[in-house]
Amino acid sequence: MGFYKALPPVFAQISPKFHPPAVATAASAIAAGGFYTVTRIASENALWDTITALGLMICFYYGITAFACVWFFRKEITDSARGFIFRFLLPLIGGTMLLAMFFVTAFDSIDPSYGSGSSIFGVGTVFVLGMGILLLGVVLMLFTRLRHPAFFRNETLPRTTAEEDEQGEMLTI
Repeated sequence: MGFYKALPPVFAQISPKFHPPAVATAASAIAAGGFYTVTRIASENALWDTITALGLMICFYYGITAFACVWFFRKEITDSARGFIFRFLLPLIGGTMLLAMFFVTAFDSIDPSYGSGSSIFGVGTVFVLGMGILLLGVVLMLFTRLRHPAFFRNETLPRTTAEEDEQGEMLTI
């Protein structure tokens, strides 16, 4: 995301020896380690509730990604039956199912008995963690949009398909 200017340019730095995004990998490892340490110290229940809340976040993320796929390929879905099935129908069905699971799980996880049985102000910890992290993601996205608007104005992503690539090579984003 640093390469496409959705994050500060430092996150685009590539390790010359192993070729991963070095700063992004280190930042992710530190954040994950810190989060794990804090939740593990807080209580074992918090760790298990976080793992359960992860399913909630995955349903949301992949659900909206499927709808983004439908939107991105909207002009190409009538080109062929295969395109209709794989670029429209299946992502639409998958996205609908995942977002339905997200809403059902979110509703169920409001009850403190969902997950470890822990609660925060009478609301289930799984719901608080899942929605809290999603809300944090929205806040970070809005902050990033203000600081690095080129990505959100679609100025940093190439807008071509494999057929349009003049070299005939598949583009990797």
